[in-house]
Amino acid sequence: MQPRLELIHEAATGTARQAPPLLFVHGAFCAAWCWQETFLPWFARLGYDCWALSLEGHGDSDGRQYLAAISIDDYVRNLASAIKRIKRMPIVIGHSMGGFVLQQYLIRHRLPAAAFLASVPPTGLASSSLRLLTQAPGLLLNLNLYQQGSYNPAQSELRDLLLSADAPDSTTDLLVQRCQLESQRAVMDMTLVNPLGIAAIPPLPALVLGAAEDMLISPEDVVATAERLDVNAEILPHMGHMMMLDTRWERTAERLQQWLEDLPAEVLASTDSHVAA
Repeated sequence: MQPRLELIHEAATGTARQAPPLLFVHGAFCAAWCWQETFLPWFARLGYDCWALSLEGHGDSDGRQYLAAISIDDYVRNLASAIKRIKRMPIVIGHSMGGFVLQQYLIRHRLPAAAFLASVPPTGLASSSLRLLTQAPGLLLNLNLYQQGSYNPAQSELRDLLLSADAPDSTTDLLVQRCQLESQRAVMDMTLVNPLGIAAIPPLPALVLGAAEDMLISPEDVVATAERLDVNAEILPHMGHMMMLDTRWERTAERLQQWLEDLPAEVLASTDSHVAA
């Protein structure tokens, strides 16, 4: 039986564009709420039909009681289900774990275009864990304790891990209040990636952005994602991992807006329903 999934809709408030809708997919420990603060209203005002998905076990979606057992493959099925509900094939924007899920979806499914913000790279989280172990072992330890439900991070720790140093308290307060545990199985799926089993993604228009002050996803990780999609990686300065909530989130939105407006006319005019998922 398909789980009930939270799918937040913010219709275009400006002049509606003749373009595919936008579907935003969150990263680990988050849900659709992370897009509601900034990106959904921003792009709705620009005339885009906007949607944000809470993956199974996140936000108001079903699955909290069995969260630890949910796999990346389950999240891919969640994405396919959300796309069916939207009726028109969307342009999908994935952040962090959501970008990893989007990569797995694209192995077997087509989209008009896709964007990746601080995405977990094709090789998974092993390099990120090793980097934290050597550069910030305390943060890694506390992150693991949080994942096990035995530690509540302080505001300052969340700022260090996810945001720029000048991020306002209101943003860190939001993360303290709304962040949740992640699936243990999904984390393992992203950690124990077989490099020989990484499949190719068919060509499509893609944007790959990273954040220069990201403690979790390094510029090298961003480049690896970009290489898989045969595009150039772009690293935005003075920004942490939560690129849709950080102090200079508008820079991320503006770059994404520019990319959307520069897409080929046949992509922007797409009216396909969608391929079978």
